[in-house]
Amino acid sequence: MMQAGKLNKRVTFQAPMHTDTASGGQTELWGNDLTVWGGFRPDRAGEKDGGGRFEASVTGVLRVRGSSATMAIGEDWRVLIDGQIYSIGGIINPDQRGRELQITVTRGELI
Repeated sequence: MMQAGKLNKRVTFQAPMHTDTASGGQTELWGNDLTVWGGFRPDRAGEKDGGGRFEASVTGVLRVRGSSATMAIGEDWRVLIDGQIYSIGGIINPDQRGRELQITVTRGELI
């Protein structure tokens, strides 16, 4: 059972929206679709050479309560944690009853 005290961060999930541009292309925008309490645990951090520039990344697990709204989150969404953008790598429903979701997230940026 998930303890409320461990859900100590407000996190905002954003779904991608695609709109047509005047030149006939498409642009991707993000909407703030869902804000909930979550618990984030960073698992690892690293750096790699990204073509002459170093890319730093942080990977971790975000836990949120299961609900009809959180069950709609897709792996093509992203999430804001402490104002930082994380991509969603995988979503697990550990008890298969929808009480909790464990979401693998990664933040990477060029430095």
